[in-house]
Amino acid sequence: MILKDLEFGIEVDDEFPCSSAGDMRILEPGKYEVGYQPEEIPQWFQDVLDELFDGAGVPKEYMAHVRVRNNSDRTRRVVIRFLLSRKGSNYMYPPWWIWRDQTGWEWLPPEDTDYHEHKEMNATLELNPGEWVRLASAPYEQPDAVLERTRRLAERSDVWSYREIGTSAQGRPLPVLESAPRDIKFLIDATMQSCEPVSWGILHVAHWLTIPTARARKLLDKIQFCIMPMLNPDGVYLGHSVTNSLGEVPKFGINRLVEGKGAPRETAALWEYLLDMKPDAGLEVHAHFTRDGFTRSIGMHDKDSMPEILKAKGTVLEQAIFENYHVEPLDNRKVLIDPREPEHNVYGDRYVSEQAGTIRTFLQAVPDSLESHGADVREMVETISEGLIKWKEQS
Repeated sequence: MILKDLEFGIEVDDEFPCSSAGDMRILEPGKYEVGYQPEEIPQWFQDVLDELFDGAGVPKEYMAHVRVRNNSDRTRRVVIRFLLSRKGSNYMYPPWWIWRDQTGWEWLPPEDTDYHEHKEMNATLELNPGEWVRLASAPYEQPDAVLERTRRLAERSDVWSYREIGTSAQGRPLPVLESAPRDIKFLIDATMQSCEPVSWGILHVAHWLTIPTARARKLLDKIQFCIMPMLNPDGVYLGHSVTNSLGEVPKFGINRLVEGKGAPRETAALWEYLLDMKPDAGLEVHAHFTRDGFTRSIGMHDKDSMPEILKAKGTVLEQAIFENYHVEPLDNRKVLIDPREPEHNVYGDRYVSEQAGTIRTFLQAVPDSLESHGADVREMVETISEGLIKWKEQS
């Protein structure tokens, strides 16, 4: 949709990759309203949410991304009002982001944001004549750009080899970088919740491991790293929050796949990779843009619910995570996923541990800037890596 304010010379649109918007309207010259893009989830998944979470659970519609252009010959001050879905509102707190051709993604200054929970987010912009920007709830990166960065890194470094584990329904590759084979295998993968852009932090780790230092060399000598920077490229491209191009929810498909009920292509590709590679541990990276004071979740599969053969490794990894993230006065939320509880069984961790032998961990990474996000993902990767090395030495 293209919204044109001919009187004021402003144009707002969502006709570009990774845009996400619903209906738009002019409230007054220089002030515009943008609805959220509605997202439908499969009925089976809604039934799960209704049964286990009283209809709550997975947030929806927490992605917004539009382009704003000043076609006039004067500097214009513009307000864009984004309507928020009640289901996803808590994940739409500032900081919001602005993309300019000269600088890329930056924070929209706090004084230019006015957030009202469960209602709206107002963003104020000042645009010079002929200037255009993109305004978004997060720093979204096009799947083609992520794919190109991944390929180039493999071409320019002898640390990484590149391959694709499959394609999405619309034919977009699902890339993976792999370091040299080692006894310990560690998978770092992007959440399939497409509105949480984590490729920045994951590829930061991939670049960091190419730096010629003793620390990086030690890790690469002992661990094979498998890095997947984007696993729901169609959802990213289409501006979806949790679904792919077919309206499926890839993140929650492992149980259905293993039980013969069918699953998205993205889920099937990840599952086949897990069975083939059998990583010792996996790290699923998230990025939640939430209110000040939000207590983020960091955790793993509860070791007590793992197969007996994995419990020693689980004990070491749990200790490593807890000692780094859950000691006083740190305020991270400790979460252990226990598939014996119905509300936890939806994540597929039981099958991942039983059939692939993989202990799944997860990080709600700090997304306050691209730099802090990259540093945060690296910190968790180092924490788990050191835990895996310790476990191997003990065993």
